[in-house]
Parts: sequence; structure tokens; C-alpha cells
Amino acid sequence: MREDEGETVARAMREAAAAGRDTTVRGAGRSTNTQTLSPGVVIDNYRPDATPRFVGGAGGAGEEHLVEVPSGITWLELEKWLNRHGRSNPVLPSYLDITVGGNLSIGGFGLASCRSGIQSDQVHEIELVDGTGRSLRCSDRENSELFRYALGGLGQVGFIKKVVLKTVPYQPVTRAARVEHTGLADLTEFMMHGVQEPWVSSFFGMYDRAAWYSHVSLTDDAPAPADPAQEFLVPDYMLFSHGETAKHLHHLLEEDSHANMWVDHVFDEEGFKLFTKKVEGMLDEYPLSETLVALYFLVIRRPESATPFVLAPVVDAPVQYLIGIFTAAGTDDSRGISETKRVLRELLEACAEAKGRPYLYGTHDFDTDLLERIYGAPALQRLRELREEHALTHFATRAFGDVRP
Repeated sequence: MREDEGETVARAMREAAAAGRDTTVRGAGRSTNTQTLSPGVVIDNYRPDATPRFVGGAGGAGEEHLVEVPSGITWLELEKWLNRHGRSNPVLPSYLDITVGGNLSIGGFGLASCRSGIQSDQVHEIELVDGTGRSLRCSDRENSELFRYALGGLGQVGFIKKVVLKTVPYQPVTRAARVEHTGLADLTEFMMHGVQEPWVSSFFGMYDRAAWYSHVSLTDDAPAPADPAQEFLVPDYMLFSHGETAKHLHHLLEEDSHANMWVDHVFDEEGFKLFTKKVEGMLDEYPLSETLVALYFLVIRRPESATPFVLAPVVDAPVQYLIGIFTAAGTDDSRGISETKRVLRELLEACAEAKGRPYLYGTHDFDTDLLERIYGAPALQRLRELREEHALTHFATRAFGDVRP
């Protein structure tokens, strides 16, 4: 069933809840590999041709640059539209052909997270449709508890229909630099010191089996790098980054030849060091020696006034660190798939031990005990209550896999 501007979704949500039919939402379908889908009603929310609109308000300075978008638009189409109007998104993922609603439902990270936090921190307001068909305006000021559970919670408290986002001035050309690293320790040192410099405006780190390196964008007043060859000027930096990512991962994103098993985990400094040491020890051992595609690194510095999203992949630390583990095995490689899933479950346990948080889009094998260790029993109990109050017990039932604490 396709989402539209009428009451189609509200009616479908209401009728499915009354009939006890499982219901879920499908956006661009790029990340969760159908693992959140279940038999029943599937809301097709992919709307790359949707039209954004600027909205104003009297709530404070800068609100004239808020943009309202249907949640099914992709970040790529939204960013191109904003650029034509002299604006940009404050934080974007490196791959943009995913829907705004789907991405925000898991929290969202990006290259500029080292300065501006997660993508959900850029949300001014959402319109949420619950299992009764009601549309609810949710923000820090209105229906705030639903707001805190909706962003980062993988759709468990309703369908995100519309989103109002902050924007920033568009920068047509960006100073960028590639920094080579000798290994994980060197990259970690750069993340914890070099990325903290005020002239670094965005960052991602990478190990692609061929090299360890970082990409940074720089403010106009940043000092020149020691090696001038490191620096280059990039028009439309975020679109450039998207193109590079799409080219690198095309065969995994666009073809059916591989089972993609991708996970991200977020930690404070101590937890990050413990976790990455464990990952490093596995790189040359099967199955990661065969199935690892890349390691991906981000730094997250959230605003002091950031909303405490309940299930989002963030921890209580002023600066946080993400490691993404991208693995893939051929669809006919049953041993590679099963062994990689075993290792990812082991790493999920290690994430909990290091007091980290998983990014819920990934390949996760939860059980009740593990969920309570990560999120806490009180938060999960309140989630159950909210789902019952809003007729959502049959909505997004596989957000935690088949596990319901």
C-alpha cells in the first residue's frame, strides 16, 4: 500500500490495528535487508519525487529556514532541492539515497556529526500517525515522550508521516583533505585529537582493506595541512561524498548477489577503545578475513540541549565514537553468512559490556536479556505501555527482530 497525502495510511493503520494484522513501513529498503518486514500490511513510503516546503514560525531565530518534508523523500532529493534555494541539511549520511523518515527512525549519523550531533538533533517537529489513525504533532514541546521514543526507535511508536527540519546556509565549495593512517591506533588518535580541532567541520574514517584513512572538510580559516597535496576543493561536498560511497558499494546496494550484514555501534571514549581492540583482533581471522568489506568511523558531538532520545544510538558522553562494521557474503555462501552472524552477535555482546549502543538498522540478534542490558528494563516497559496505549502492538513488531521484552 502506498503512502499519500490523504487518509490512506490513517485508515490502513486503524483497520489493521482493529483486525490484529501486522503492519510495517518500507522506505527505500537500502539498509535493513527486509529484516524489519513481516507478513501483513506494508506501507510503501518511498517518495523521492515529494516536494519540500519552507515553513516559518514565531518560535525563535532561524525558524524561517525550517523545511517541512514528507518522510518518504530521500536525503538526496531534499539536499538538491535545498541547495537550489541556498540552504543545506546540517547533518547528512554519506549515502543519500535513503528516506528521511527511515533514517530518522534509527537516529541518523553523518559526516558533520562531529560538530552538530545526530540527524535527529536537527528535527524541529514530526507528524506521527498511531494505530488509531490519529495524527499527532510531536516535538520537545508537544507529545514530547512520543518524540523521544519515535526518533531512534525504529518506528515502534507510530508512522512518521512528516518531518520539520532545521537547515543551514549552502556552501557551494568545500575545502577537504584526505589523511592517511598507519593503522587503527593512528586513526583512533586522530579521531580523539585531530577531529576535535575547531576548523574540522566534518569527518569520516575508513578501513577498506587497502588502506586506513580519514576524510575531513575544513572551515575557510583552517590552517593548510603539512602536505599540500592532501587538500583539495570540492564543489557540492555532500553530493560528492554520496557519489563516492555509491560507487564503492554499488554491487552491494544495487544487486542481489550478496547478503549484507552491516552493524554500527556507538561508545564513549573508554568503551570505543575496548570495542575496537576486540574488532582489530578479529580482522585476520575467519570469517571477517573473508567477509569484511570495510570499517567506518564517525565522531559525534551533540548539542548541550540535545533531546534525550530513549532508544537512539547515543550514550551519555560529550563526545562519542562510532564504528561501523560492513560485511557481506555471497548469497550462496551459507557458512560465511552463518559465521559472520555469529561474530556480529559476539560483538553485540561486547557492545553491551562496553556500555555502548547499537544503531538499529543493522543485523542484530537480540534477546530479552541483551535488550535490557542495553536500554534498561524501565525504558522497555514504557515502550510496551506506549504501544498498547496507541494501538501499536501489531506495528513494527520486528524492530528488535522477533524479540519482544
